[in-house]
Amino acid sequence: MYVSQLEVTNYRNFKNFTVKLKPVTQIIGENNIGKSNLLDSLGLIFSQEVSFFKRRMLEVSDFNYETILRLKKEILDTSIEPKDISYPKITIKATLKDWDIKQEAVITDWMSNSEFTEATLTYTFAPISSFDTIEEITQQRQFLKDYENELGSEKFTKIPESEILNLINFPISKYHYRIHGGNQNESVANTYHLNQLKFELLDALRDAKSELSASRNNGLLFRVLNANEETEYQDLKKQLVGLQRAIEGNVAISGIKTRISEQLDKISLSTETSNNVVDLIFSLPNVSDLLRKLSLIYNDNPIKIERNGTGRNNLLFISLMLSFIEDPERMQSTFFRIVGLEEPEAHLHANLQNHLASNLEGLIKKEDGTYRKDIQLILTSHSNHITTKIDFENTVVLHYKNGIVQPHYILEGFGTTAEEKRQVNYLKKYLDSENVNLFYSRRLALVEGISEKLLFPIFYKIQTAETIDQSATAVVNVNGLAFKNFIQIIVNGFHTRCLVLTDSDIGTQTEHRAQELKDKYDAVDEVDVQISELSTFEKDLIDCNKSGNGKKILSKVVQLVRSNSGKKYVEELGTSDIDVEGYFALIEGFKSEFALQLSLSLAEDHSGFTIPKYIEDGIKFLDPLM
Repeated sequence: MYVSQLEVTNYRNFKNFTVKLKPVTQIIGENNIGKSNLLDSLGLIFSQEVSFFKRRMLEVSDFNYETILRLKKEILDTSIEPKDISYPKITIKATLKDWDIKQEAVITDWMSNSEFTEATLTYTFAPISSFDTIEEITQQRQFLKDYENELGSEKFTKIPESEILNLINFPISKYHYRIHGGNQNESVANTYHLNQLKFELLDALRDAKSELSASRNNGLLFRVLNANEETEYQDLKKQLVGLQRAIEGNVAISGIKTRISEQLDKISLSTETSNNVVDLIFSLPNVSDLLRKLSLIYNDNPIKIERNGTGRNNLLFISLMLSFIEDPERMQSTFFRIVGLEEPEAHLHANLQNHLASNLEGLIKKEDGTYRKDIQLILTSHSNHITTKIDFENTVVLHYKNGIVQPHYILEGFGTTAEEKRQVNYLKKYLDSENVNLFYSRRLALVEGISEKLLFPIFYKIQTAETIDQSATAVVNVNGLAFKNFIQIIVNGFHTRCLVLTDSDIGTQTEHRAQELKDKYDAVDEVDVQISELSTFEKDLIDCNKSGNGKKILSKVVQLVRSNSGKKYVEELGTSDIDVEGYFALIEGFKSEFALQLSLSLAEDHSGFTIPKYIEDGIKFLDPLM
């Protein structure tokens, strides 16, 4: 069984959000896009932890900001009748499918389709039935009216709307939560059945040190140890027999008892029923007391976890959790468990990240390669190493489109034709730890080669006064002419703006290629294909800077790239303009070195240097507010 779809309404940054999930799903995307919120929303339904029970009673800040803002503006607008204003509610709906016979006994009451192949659980946080919305809105409007009378209309009208809206109360105390199964909102999910489903979250801010000690009842190590029956640990108590006699015979302890008795004689009286003799008794510990004394050590040297590095403890923590869920025999009465693994790369170097990611998916697969039905794994990551090791078929990117968070599976939209299969294979090969950055960005520039990749960031900063990192722009070198493979991801539904910079190849056998590419994607608003005026990127650069200060910069660069022939070329050039073909012939076999030296020179001083128009137009497309 697994959660196949999650629908979230009005929860945090999810206003109206739906995502398909798989037995293993990797969630990636830029910071603050909602990856943690997605895991938390699952926890509100499935977690049995005390911390999540408390979290189910939400706060005002858990509501989508725009939803709260819309409500307050409607209350402020007295032209809207109170009866026409609805207080928002948060709903989180999880669809379950592909269960086995044992699991079916748990979810039977939650069936949600006529074929009995799906079941749903829905968390709702909404006003209580007795809440009088009309009375509440009337009171809020009267409060504002009284404040206006107190302050005076002239002063009141000068208060910014944002401050007025803050005066309007949101009645969070009138809200409560409920979890119901199936399509009947009145049917509250049976608590016993709900407890058979679990959610384990290894959050990004996990405290590995405390979790690796069994001293806390809610610590992970104690929960793992305590998952077994007490009878399995009963033989440990045998080792404690005779300890009381050893305590009584200990000289130091006997001395302490004697001194206490002597002091009691001085301050207390003996009676017929009591005397001042004291003793120390050893209480035989129960199993849980014994377990709390255990902690993990790592490696041959018995080093306590407090002395371990954070990376090692992070690996220990993940391993402990996975050992807890991997063996179905330890599941006891739990029929299904979702494991949320948030940023597993924390404190791990690149090789460990690669090794961890390569083995994660196998942890919930059976020997025949099929997924186990008792576990679903959902992980989030910012690591390029982790991202590229998980199957792209299972990787969903969260991104903003028209200001709304949208999910997009990397390979979503690719069909089964020979051409589409070739594109998928290409992407799986070339979406490496560097190029996968495009999924963490809001803008994308596709370039033909290393020269454009080195220089485009410099041109972007010259034109916009921002770095590509500041503007969340990724530059991807497609290594020649493989634009269509990457553009197809955009066409299939990802990203907002994608710039393509390509050579015109005028005078070659492929001189029609660039225009055909532009014509093919001309109707796609998110894609802009810009073509060089001359045959290559370098020739356009030279032509735009063959005189003036641009000439000085290029003359300096060519002498750095070609120390002898470059110096001779500049001397012979004298005061004449640079000859495009002659200059290009000097650097044609040294394009990457030319681009590197030019980027270094422009970083020092770019005054008087002209950026080719097709590149300028492309940057304007990426940054329309420039």
